[in-house]
Amino acid sequence: MADELLNGPGIGVIVTTVLLLVFLALLNGLFQYNRKHALDSLQDPFGKPLTFHSPDESVRSFKQYGFVYSLYGDILLYSWVVLFVLGYILMIFFCWLSYSPQFGAPGFALEWFGGWNGLMAPWLLVFTIDHILGMVLIFMWEAMRTRFMMPVSTLGEATHVMIEEELPFMTDEYLVDPDTEEGHLDRMKRHGAKVQASFKRAKCQTVVAVQVEKDGTRSYEYTCVRYVHSTDDDCFHPTGIVEFTAAQVHESVRRGGLTEKEAKDMLNTCGRNEINVHVPSILEALLAEFSDFTYIFNSIGTWSYMVFSTWNIGTFWLLLTLGSGIFRSLFIVRPNQKKIHELAQLHTECEVLRDGKWTKISAADLVLGDVIAVEDNSSKLPCDGLVVDGSLVVNESMLTGEPMPIQKMPVEKSNTATVGKKNLAYAGTSCLESNGPHGGKSLLIATAVGALTTRGQLVRMVLFPTSVRFKYNDQLPKVYMILCLYMVVLFGIYMTPKMNLHSWVATYLLVLNTIAMCLSPMLPVSMVMGQSAAANRLEKTHKIGCLQPGRIPIAGKISTMVFDKTGTITKDGMDFDAVIPVEGAKFSGRVSFMPNDNEEQRITDENRAKIKAEVPERLRHALACCHTVAALRDGTLVGNHVEVSMVTLTGWSIGEKELKSPSGDEALEVVKKLDFDHSRMTSGVVVRNSQTKQLVVYVKGSYEKIKSISESTEVPETYDEVTQKCAKDGYYTLGIATKLLDNTLTEQQIADMTRDSLEAGLGVCGLMLFRNEMKRDSPDAIRELKKGSIRSVICTGDNALTGISIGKQCGIASQHGKVLLGEVAKGGEGIEWRDPDSESSRSIEIGSNTYGDCQLAVTQGAWRHLHEHLSELEVIWPRIVVFARMKPEDKINVVKYFQSRALVVGMCGDGGNDCGGLRAAHAGLALSDAEASMVSPFATGRDGKSLMTVVDLIREGRACLSTNMATFQYFMVYAFTLTTIRTILVWHGALNLGEYVWVTMDIGIGMIMIWTMTLSKPTGELCHYRPTATLLGPRTLSAIAFPYITAIITLFVGFGLLWSKDWYEHLAPINDIHLLPSLWMLRGDNYDSSIGAITLVLALVNTGYVNTYGGAFRRNILTNIGVNVVYFIFLFALGWLLLSSPTQFNCVFRVNCDNKQSQEAKALTPLALFSAGGVGNCFLGPQVKIWQAEMQPVMPPEEYWLPDDESGCTPPSGSNTTPWSSPDISQFGCEGPNNCFSTALRWQLVVVFVAYILVNHLFTKLFLQGPVAARLRQMQKRTDEEQGTYVPSVYNSESDVEL
Repeated sequence: MADELLNGPGIGVIVTTVLLLVFLALLNGLFQYNRKHALDSLQDPFGKPLTFHSPDESVRSFKQYGFVYSLYGDILLYSWVVLFVLGYILMIFFCWLSYSPQFGAPGFALEWFGGWNGLMAPWLLVFTIDHILGMVLIFMWEAMRTRFMMPVSTLGEATHVMIEEELPFMTDEYLVDPDTEEGHLDRMKRHGAKVQASFKRAKCQTVVAVQVEKDGTRSYEYTCVRYVHSTDDDCFHPTGIVEFTAAQVHESVRRGGLTEKEAKDMLNTCGRNEINVHVPSILEALLAEFSDFTYIFNSIGTWSYMVFSTWNIGTFWLLLTLGSGIFRSLFIVRPNQKKIHELAQLHTECEVLRDGKWTKISAADLVLGDVIAVEDNSSKLPCDGLVVDGSLVVNESMLTGEPMPIQKMPVEKSNTATVGKKNLAYAGTSCLESNGPHGGKSLLIATAVGALTTRGQLVRMVLFPTSVRFKYNDQLPKVYMILCLYMVVLFGIYMTPKMNLHSWVATYLLVLNTIAMCLSPMLPVSMVMGQSAAANRLEKTHKIGCLQPGRIPIAGKISTMVFDKTGTITKDGMDFDAVIPVEGAKFSGRVSFMPNDNEEQRITDENRAKIKAEVPERLRHALACCHTVAALRDGTLVGNHVEVSMVTLTGWSIGEKELKSPSGDEALEVVKKLDFDHSRMTSGVVVRNSQTKQLVVYVKGSYEKIKSISESTEVPETYDEVTQKCAKDGYYTLGIATKLLDNTLTEQQIADMTRDSLEAGLGVCGLMLFRNEMKRDSPDAIRELKKGSIRSVICTGDNALTGISIGKQCGIASQHGKVLLGEVAKGGEGIEWRDPDSESSRSIEIGSNTYGDCQLAVTQGAWRHLHEHLSELEVIWPRIVVFARMKPEDKINVVKYFQSRALVVGMCGDGGNDCGGLRAAHAGLALSDAEASMVSPFATGRDGKSLMTVVDLIREGRACLSTNMATFQYFMVYAFTLTTIRTILVWHGALNLGEYVWVTMDIGIGMIMIWTMTLSKPTGELCHYRPTATLLGPRTLSAIAFPYITAIITLFVGFGLLWSKDWYEHLAPINDIHLLPSLWMLRGDNYDSSIGAITLVLALVNTGYVNTYGGAFRRNILTNIGVNVVYFIFLFALGWLLLSSPTQFNCVFRVNCDNKQSQEAKALTPLALFSAGGVGNCFLGPQVKIWQAEMQPVMPPEEYWLPDDESGCTPPSGSNTTPWSSPDISQFGCEGPNNCFSTALRWQLVVVFVAYILVNHLFTKLFLQGPVAARLRQMQKRTDEEQGTYVPSVYNSESDVEL
């Protein structure tokens, strides 16, 4: 008897569901009407600006909107959540009922609803509404939360605040011209843009609850930062950072620190000194993971399978979805959060001065303005702060990557004193030594606590990284759009009369699970698997730490590499090589020192004797005192590498306030230190000669700067010639100037003197030459990068001539060609170019035929001019190889400019002033010994901070990107081939594949083989082009289209061979043997499905394998043992299925199977138990048509005979039917109904399938990775050269034709 479409219970469920939706919609409408009325009645503008501390210092615009909690609104909001949950439960319950009387479902269920169709009709309504509702809740949750609160005009009344980042969602193309008639398409585009903008805006909104303290302080926390409400402007402002003047910090110590009341009030305002990195509980992590729209999509596939009588495939999809989500959330995301949480924690106690008394408190209770006695012995500093008294020696490597300990000096007691970096110590850095007045400890005043400390900003940068534009991520939405269009096409095909399954319910379900196949839940997991495998190799094999695995494939697309010089290309330390004294405004003879790499005492004594004998007193004293080097208690010198090498060679001992010569006959008293100033580019000191009592000022800096601040009469005439020759010879050259002060000045008077007055009227007293040796493998690394078509540039704070010299030595600049130097012209108008190798200083026209191909170097001033005049920069930027005298902000601008040219930019530096550039780059590598450096996504101290680590990172990046693209291509082939073959089979007779074919594809190939694909390691060298990252370029599309098209051709060739056989019998199970539409899993017992199954599995296995070919970026595929083993297992299994006589194994997949072996497959107990009806049951082959037709005269009306296990899968004994042994029933050695192929067809199919394998292998090797691809790259290069758009090592990509 046919199923009823709907009866009373079914109609009741549908009506109840619709009425409930209408009722909720009406209640929501009433609430939204009142809310809109409240919003319209607000007198003040709704929404106020929010001051946002961006962790990466980028400028971003935010607004904050106040809302008041509404119980009525909250009930309405969560009613939708409850409705979703109840709908999901009802959906699961109805799914269970559909299996009545299996799995304990009540036997009357189907009968009560009038059959399977009657039960499924309301199920489909609930299913559809529930998944639409789930999608809306996921995309719009934050926006919906505020839609169910009441807006308020004053933030002081708000119980919740919505923070929204203001982004330009709408572009000019969607604006309407009032003078132009708007067509239907224009209106659709405009409305579509509005919808898209609303979804994007919802993603930029966050709702936070306002916390009210006992004292009435109102605050909330956003991106780990505490915001406190101010009644002055009715806004929430970030707290946790303050600026003090020199006078204020000393006054705070004088008055005994904060009072307890002040500290308590400050604690209420700023909150605890903690970086609150929330580690989600297991339940929270799972909820966050499964609140992604992809899981809604997977849910559609899971339950459409489950309810379509294939509980086993549905169960597998459910387990796959749950497994992939659990793996990602609990084994990747949550551990990463825990790792960041551990980095952010600082559990310690500290001693603070409050009410004039020292007391111990937890570091978490520190507040702004607290005076702290700093512990040493590598204890961690609890906050950012200014050194008030005493001095510190700290290790900042974890935060800045700076390899050397750094001394922090106290803020001077002077009204004119300025606060600088030298006075500021950072939270989380290790204090190696603390010297000062309080029990030998230095004093620090807290200037930043919590998330606004330097350490907190780095943690926030890791937690909330700036999104990096990458072609793969940019194009992924377009891929989803294409898949959606493809789904629409599929839907249209399935709605045609040809696809009639005699049940609209079955058709709808078939459409749903076919569409669900377009997006496998394993696609995002495979990407993460590939990146995790690469990160693991980086850490274990290459000793490169990785904080952001998602940046690894981006590193594979680097086309421009920006290098710091000192400590990166060259060694960390510098050897003090010589001095050139100046006496009477004239250079005297150069005094050179012997290298002493092995620290031999004899050489040390000879060098010190030479200083004593040959270096004039004024310069000798400058060497001894003009530095910031400090001595630890054990005598170890700490400070800048350059200065340490200088002080070590002089041999002077360093005390707290006094410096003594090695012989002890000379001593200098330090009166005032002039810390290094980035804007001035100088440092200095004021000392008093202990013997003569003379007060002397010494100022040290770049030789250009020393010349500019010295009296012209005190500068040697040959100064420029000598200094430039030193720089060209590769010396790091510093100048020293000096002058005498009035001996009667007191220390306080000197302390009150301004920096300008101290640096006025100076005279040059000499030059210091430091030899900064190249790292042994730096030229090799640059050579490898050049082979990989990666353009390298130097971005250094050093002199341009030294940069050019080092650039030529390492290969960044042409060793034999000219490098022209650009400097700001005199008068500041434009740039003047000259040849530094020429004696002439005349200006050069860099665009002339003579100099048109020369490389360029620019100074800081020239770069800033070019950056302001982009039209000039556009013409010459590809020629610039050295950026000199660059400050930290200039390095960031260089990186960002290259990025603006649509280049993927990497940066390598040793930390310190490179931090900004490292963070701004797409992939920054910090050469730091710190094990947990947060300076950049990647950090390493391997092999003496070898530059070859850059090459290793890019090799791994290219291999990871290739693997990610390979898995993407596989899943696209999976989506299109699977759905197309399935659609063809349904079109041909509502056919299906065997249930274990689906399971094998998703487990054996979609999980196991994909995992083995991610194990491919990188090649040993960089190829001259980069892997493609575009999802829509010719290479990627051809890698998807070719296996797909050839698979469909192979399918039809197989069908053609099959249909040409005279023994072939077509079977349409629903029409021919009256199989119920709901019995989806039993429609694979036919000849056509066998061809489809083998073709599909072969296509997917072969696609996975050929996409693992090593090519230019990964090692030979034969080195990946896992993928080879899996591939040959599958090929053997397919060969067995095709060529063997019927076996139980064949019948599991319903290929070359007969009735006898199908029944005996019950012996495969696990597979039989997990079968939804095929394995271990009768085989419903085409021969059943004969028996059914012969049995029909004795059957009741509208009932049809089908084989069952109770009757032995044969017609009842005594019935007048074709005998079991008849050739019409049993053929080719098969017993009973079967889909066995003849021997001839089997070998014909072997030839076809082997041809498919070979063609795809050849296509990959010849076209995608071979001479055809190389030819296309050359053609594109020539085209670019002809059009004048070719830039060497910028456009060399595997995907040149798509750039």
